[in-house]
Amino acid sequence: MVNSQRYRFPKTVLFGITGLYIILIVATYFLYYIEPYINCVKRILVAQVMALLFQVVLNYVNYHSKNKIFILTTLFISAMIVSGVLSTFFNLELMCKYFGI
Repeated sequence: MVNSQRYRFPKTVLFGITGLYIILIVATYFLYYIEPYINCVKRILVAQVMALLFQVVLNYVNYHSKNKIFILTTLFISAMIVSGVLSTFFNLELMCKYFGI
């Protein structure tokens, strides 16, 4: 059986990132789901949900892992993906106008 107390901080950070995804999805819907951007926001919400599902898979693999380098690698991958999602959230209007979606 895997010792769940080992490498607790990176595992806790990954679960925190999962919570951040949920907050971003709800905030995106309530802040940006307005008339000129509805088609663009639908696509962004799909991408955010896909990132959330990938994050859940990373959490599952990370929770059952014993290898420190593997845990840190999943943390790095998760941090890179969440930075992209955050960037999209804060620049959504600009991206929708720029790409004309």
